[in-house]
Amino acid sequence: MEEISKNTLRKIELSKFIIPQILFFAFYFLVGKYDWDYGFDLPFRLFFGGMFSIITGIIFGVMFYFMGKKTEYENDKISKAIVEIVADVDSDREKETYEIDTDVIVLAIGHSSRDTFYMLNDKDVKMERKTFSVGVRIEHKQSMINRSQYGKFADRLPAAEYKLNAKAKNGRGVYTFCMCPGGVVVPAASEEGRLVVNGMSYSGRNLENANSAILVNVYPEDFGEGGVLAGVEFQRKLEEKAFELGGSDYKAPVQLFGDFVKNVKSEKLGKVRPSYAKGYRFANLNECFPEYINESLKEGIQQMDGKIKGFASYDAVLSAVESRSSSPVKIPRNEKCFSNIEGLIPCGEGAGYAGGIMSAAVDGVRCAEFVMEYYKGL
Repeated sequence: MEEISKNTLRKIELSKFIIPQILFFAFYFLVGKYDWDYGFDLPFRLFFGGMFSIITGIIFGVMFYFMGKKTEYENDKISKAIVEIVADVDSDREKETYEIDTDVIVLAIGHSSRDTFYMLNDKDVKMERKTFSVGVRIEHKQSMINRSQYGKFADRLPAAEYKLNAKAKNGRGVYTFCMCPGGVVVPAASEEGRLVVNGMSYSGRNLENANSAILVNVYPEDFGEGGVLAGVEFQRKLEEKAFELGGSDYKAPVQLFGDFVKNVKSEKLGKVRPSYAKGYRFANLNECFPEYINESLKEGIQQMDGKIKGFASYDAVLSAVESRSSSPVKIPRNEKCFSNIEGLIPCGEGAGYAGGIMSAAVDGVRCAEFVMEYYKGL
């Protein structure tokens, strides 16, 4: 039997913010505050897609808000779930606890549930190191991306997107991920003293910058010693260095691409201004990564310039560190979709079977089908 830590339960409290999200969506769309340059189709799809996401978030958020305290297993087989009604993680008041006899638990913890990874490892749930990717966020003027993608129609079409890939001389893949047209770079750290960046776009996609992750493949042999969770520690070291380079106050360390290539700290910006809301500090991002990642990033971005003219411009802004594109571990499944603990079904990104929201959703459907087949056979 094992308790999920407070850090994980705090994530559960996010469900408290779902109702304000609904009110925001209702106000934003019913009042009509969207950009008609994109026609009716985009806001229409965003409204119904967003509402679907929120409604399912309510359903599953409430479920996990009330569930997921402990599990019991005997002879390597799930036998019971112990759940609590958790009103406040830090509250000392008595909590209601229930025991549910069950044969199956779906473990869909996400790729950043590090406390749960360590708990599973302590309880002898089999895990493996896996390949994942790390890198930076790159920002350009959206107008430059539009001109490159649309040519003379740049001013008449929605904010342009891109999806690029390259291969460095050292054999490592370099690719863009989660490209955000007319978007912003946002904080995504989940642990104190570490810094992670991510990206997002609002529905209008009409802000000044385009941004995307530029990622480099890293392999299990890159992590050194440290057991099955060495990839987690590899991520943490990069995030700690990014935090330090940013001034240890959660500002993002940034560098112009041209200065990154020259291996010198930037001193002033060009035409592109960083969009990171918590502020930024100039740094030499070569100090954040091992040399093989630095060289791969430089080569990859320069190769991408052959597909989008200006992609490797001197004043393109890099910010670090992008380290959460996928899980650093995999929880193996057998032909029944179970881990080495019968009845425990690892699912989605945290289990190492997905690398984005769509593939995670598909894996969720797959796991649900295995659950139905299991009970059908009883």
